[in-house]
Amino acid sequence: LTTRLRISRTTDLSAATVTNLVSELIQEKIISESGSIDWAGGRPTTLLSPNSTYGYFIGIDVGETQIQYELFDFSLKPLFNLKRPITESSVSAEFVINSIISDVNDLLSTKKIMHKDIVGLGVGLPGVVDQISGISVFAPNWGWRNIMLAQELSDNFNFPVYIDNGAKGMALAEAWFGAGKGLDDLAVLLIGTGVGAGIITEGHLYRGISNSAGEWGHTKIERNGRKCRCGSLGCLEAYIGAPGIIERYQEEAPLFAFPSSDQTMSIQHIIDEAQEGNQKAQKVIDETSEYLGIGISNLINLFDPQKVIIGGWVGTQIGSLALDKIISSAREYSLSQVFNKAEIGLCKLGPDAVALGAATLAFERFIELV
Repeated sequence: LTTRLRISRTTDLSAATVTNLVSELIQEKIISESGSIDWAGGRPTTLLSPNSTYGYFIGIDVGETQIQYELFDFSLKPLFNLKRPITESSVSAEFVINSIISDVNDLLSTKKIMHKDIVGLGVGLPGVVDQISGISVFAPNWGWRNIMLAQELSDNFNFPVYIDNGAKGMALAEAWFGAGKGLDDLAVLLIGTGVGAGIITEGHLYRGISNSAGEWGHTKIERNGRKCRCGSLGCLEAYIGAPGIIERYQEEAPLFAFPSSDQTMSIQHIIDEAQEGNQKAQKVIDETSEYLGIGISNLINLFDPQKVIIGGWVGTQIGSLALDKIISSAREYSLSQVFNKAEIGLCKLGPDAVALGAATLAFERFIELV
């Protein structure tokens, strides 16, 4: 909810200009008047909000273990959630494109929603994404290069499709609705199978010249260190991403065989073992916490954020168990005067953050085009 006065102050537009623009948006049924509030010493002020019945957004999180779909109304209130596990060891672009086309059409058919009622669809992806052209430039873990994903999807849907890196989508969601709401300078960490970060500075998502800013998982923390899936050595992802954690536990306990190849179950097993007093599992959790703290200290020293938000399915699990150790490690490796101004905490939106961020991206692009 907002008011005409607040919009005027935020945008530096004159009151008359805001009044005219708001009137047009109300006439187009994009926003609506939603009651009023009393101001001390003045007359009641009308509240404005998105018209939730104007249309729908779809947010999609293409992860390395599943594809998650979320349907939202125009105010970005979640209405429906669907998750499809990925069991293939090698994920082709054709598989992802065909899955999205099929699942979205099934979703719309189930909910009896027409294509014309979808305002926009956003997709969060791993790797480097050219948001403007809609191209997945490079997804190293899948071997993707220059996949025209947005165009391929748009050719099958009668509504706009936008794509971006998943960590950037998560950062948008946490900044708008989650643990970073009301803050201008954030580092939002997406830690799962892969590792990335979304950086918000002065209220805006920092993208860099090629939209690849935030490949935090491929910053180096050890010379000639562990081999990363990207092909390089010593990447942070090789230490705090799910495959790296599982690999280190297998090195500590070579005779142990995980009951499943499912990464989620394997990470949960390591955590359960640590909580039950397994010293080898505890060693892996402690090392992971220290490496994560080192990675956070690099972000704090580089970007001086108000808050660092730990998210992603691995980040949430490790962070919930060992947040104090992570903070202690970050403190040890950060410049004290910078660290003392930064808060470190867990994400608020949980596993739905990337899908919500993808829908937020579509919402942003719609507003830009209005």
